[in-house]
Amino acid sequence: MTLYKISIEPTSNFATALKGDTLFGQLCWLILYSFGKNRLKSLLENYDNKPFMIVSDAFASNHLPKPVMPSSYLSEDANDKKVNRKKIWLKLEDLQNGNYSKAKKNDEICNKDKTETVIRNSINYKTFTTSSDKNDGFDPYGVMETSLSKKDIFVLLDEDRLLKDELETLFINIGKLGFGKDANIGKGRFTVKNIKATNFDYQSNSYMTLSPFCASDLECEKIFYNPFVRFGKHGGSHANGNAFKKPLLLADTAGVIQFKDDSKRLFIGKGIKGHSRTNADTVHQGYAIVVPIKELKACKKQYKEPDCE
Repeated sequence: MTLYKISIEPTSNFATALKGDTLFGQLCWLILYSFGKNRLKSLLENYDNKPFMIVSDAFASNHLPKPVMPSSYLSEDANDKKVNRKKIWLKLEDLQNGNYSKAKKNDEICNKDKTETVIRNSINYKTFTTSSDKNDGFDPYGVMETSLSKKDIFVLLDEDRLLKDELETLFINIGKLGFGKDANIGKGRFTVKNIKATNFDYQSNSYMTLSPFCASDLECEKIFYNPFVRFGKHGGSHANGNAFKKPLLLADTAGVIQFKDDSKRLFIGKGIKGHSRTNADTVHQGYAIVVPIKELKACKKQYKEPDCE
């Protein structure tokens, strides 16, 4: 499989977070519409043990997230949690060399992501006015939208099954059509600036994940992660009827896993099925691309224990 780095520039606000598993789902729908049902069915064959594509979250341009680990592994002052929590971005070389103290804040790398509440007004479609049967006049509600800076997305691709040019076309079309919620009113638009092959050339027994993943049945020495619950919904024609899928408990992005050996790994996790109440053929990306990082080693405490009375 070949690893690609796709650089995008958002051109509108986003109403849905650019998470890898959601991106994978929208790419599958575009494959269906662009190449046909039989092509998608062929690509999803053996998805349980041989994925044709794995998609990462979107990250600040030329940076990766700081690993989710205790302060003792990050050489941080555990008494300065508020400052540490804001330092979330690392260069690839700093991540792989264990220079976690070089983590940067959003403003230090000009990553100007901003989430705010946008006020809208309910419409009565009987009268096409803002009044409703229960409330005459103004009926406002708020929705969350995020403006994003330039982002990098990583895709691990089996080019024997899906070509690079096809992948690029799919991303260009998502950028034109819009990603996620409210795409029909102009949200989630972006342009593809660059797509190039890359690699994380480093040998280690420890890895960091680039998207939410399924950690069940994973044989490892150590694992650190934040839990993430995916409340998924069907898209396209599958949204008719009951659009809601069963919730999935996943390990969130930037989780860290240490294995017994240093065999090269490109991804971990597994494909997920059986979480739809209405469509037996539904799949979910429970895989995650992994970045090899410096072998885990707890540092001495970087802070003074408080005196006890």
